[in-house]
Amino acid sequence: MKKRNKNSALKWYDNAHFVTNLIIVIISIFIIASQSLANGELSFALFSSVINHNSIYILVLLYFILLKFSIGKKIFNYMNVILVFIYLITTITSLFTIVQSFSLYTVLSFILNFVFLIYMSHTLFRDSRIWREYSFSKSPFNELTNDWYFSAIVILTVFLLLVNLISTVVINGVVVSILDSLYYILLGRFIFLYREYLDKKKLDSNNDGNFDEVREKLQEVLDKTDIDDKIVNGVKDIHDKIDNFVSTNEIDKKIDNVKEKILDVSSNITDKVVGMVDNKDNLKEKKPPKKSSKNNKKEDE
Repeated sequence: MKKRNKNSALKWYDNAHFVTNLIIVIISIFIIASQSLANGELSFALFSSVINHNSIYILVLLYFILLKFSIGKKIFNYMNVILVFIYLITTITSLFTIVQSFSLYTVLSFILNFVFLIYMSHTLFRDSRIWREYSFSKSPFNELTNDWYFSAIVILTVFLLLVNLISTVVINGVVVSILDSLYYILLGRFIFLYREYLDKKKLDSNNDGNFDEVREKLQEVLDKTDIDDKIVNGVKDIHDKIDNFVSTNEIDKKIDNVKEKILDVSSNITDKVVGMVDNKDNLKEKKPPKKSSKNNKKEDE
């Protein structure tokens, strides 16, 4: 009876099996919906996005389906490596997308994929040989809590959904965006639950990496290299070299001579222009006025 009460008290978002089933359902609906979108009238950008999503979602779908069987549990760590590799490629691709077309959507998409990459690698690699061989325990990202990662994923997903809803005109695009957001949140919840399980079992939970050590190491490197002093001294050396070059080549005198020549030429040009204007005015004054045709006729008579 106590076990039944515990199971009934367990909420759906804390049930890893239920979350896994939801992810499978959401991905299946997304693939079906995206196929119907590809058959309809869509822009090329949305069509290529659907293709990229489908290729990723099919692999993730296989990942979660295999988890339902004993073979998936046996090769769980190997599947985690594949999943992290998929999101590594996705993160790199989203970074290149920012370079090609910088926008709020591309920036949010890159940040979300990067957070997933860090969250997956620092959770799914625990209790595996990779964690110990590559010293993940010394990573400063272990300082970020499980709640922080999940909250960051939810917030970024909501912002990304809002951007998609604002830019999407077609109703089908809205459906795809909502399914996409649900997938991100559920995937984040799955990683959250697995990390919580590892913490309860105390599996590779003694991690000493933090961002303070990284700051201290960077400060030590800066202090050893004296980069600030080098920059200041370099600027002073350049300034001294410029002063020496100006003094040895008498640049100041040459500039003054050029200024004087320019002033002389400009004054001569102005004098000539004024003289030409005066000459025209004098010619107009000396020129006799023309007689009218009527006066000419009277003189002939």
